[in-house]
Amino acid sequence: MNSTAAPCLSKCSLVLDKFSLEITVRDAQQLVYLEADIPAGTIISVPFLVNETHADRIAAAKAVRAAGYEPMPHIAARRFHSEIELSEFICELSKQAQVKRLLVLAGDLDSPKGPYADTAAILRSGVLEKCGIEHVAVAGHPEGHPVQDHRMLLTALLEKSRILGERRLDWSIITQFTFASEPVLNWIASVRQEGIQVPIHVGVPGPASVKTLLRFAAVCGVSASTAVLMRYGLSISQLFTNAGPDRLVNDYVGALSPPEHGEIRLHFYPFGGVRKTSEWISQYRQRG
Repeated sequence: MNSTAAPCLSKCSLVLDKFSLEITVRDAQQLVYLEADIPAGTIISVPFLVNETHADRIAAAKAVRAAGYEPMPHIAARRFHSEIELSEFICELSKQAQVKRLLVLAGDLDSPKGPYADTAAILRSGVLEKCGIEHVAVAGHPEGHPVQDHRMLLTALLEKSRILGERRLDWSIITQFTFASEPVLNWIASVRQEGIQVPIHVGVPGPASVKTLLRFAAVCGVSASTAVLMRYGLSISQLFTNAGPDRLVNDYVGALSPPEHGEIRLHFYPFGGVRKTSEWISQYRQRG
């Protein structure tokens, strides 16, 4: 190995070690075929999709656990009708899939269906501890939010930090995906300046067609201007071609520094399929 390769491999390992991955209920059964690309114990998050039942979500968490990974189901606060429903769901996740960690989100409803208007309401409730949850992930928004400005988002994040500290729950942050590293790095710096030093999992879109990436970007409210897409090798004229996150991950490999940014990992959103994303991760590692 030449003298320049070692630092490159070291930084590549820095951002790809302990990566996390999101899958859907439908994809959970595929995990048993991906052990060559996804290390045992990897955190696998399962989103709270409206067309699925609690039984579906529990089954997916069980499949993740059975495949040797760490399930992290999502909890959409505004979609729970009562504390009884929330408690029964989380306790069943703990009982049937040994779930110890959750990603708690407000959810996409304007008005809550029950007593939980936001993430903080669930954190204060005591339900998580009662059901054996030991780690809570919360959302990060480097590119902002459709109805909240950056100051509001930071205030909410600081409130969650305070509540989780008071309740002595281990926690981390998982961000929305972006096509550009600059807003993420700037956002991480602002979070660290506020004294928040927990691990941050930076959202990265897995390989997919340009059309698929743009569709998810629009749904998630992510910036997807032509200039940004072109910078990372994407083109509107190539809607049906596949695009991987090589350039974006290269930017993170080159820019991230533990003394400045703290503990940073990547969180992959496999919009083109979990198998395609896991294979890309393995190949990127091999290329160093």
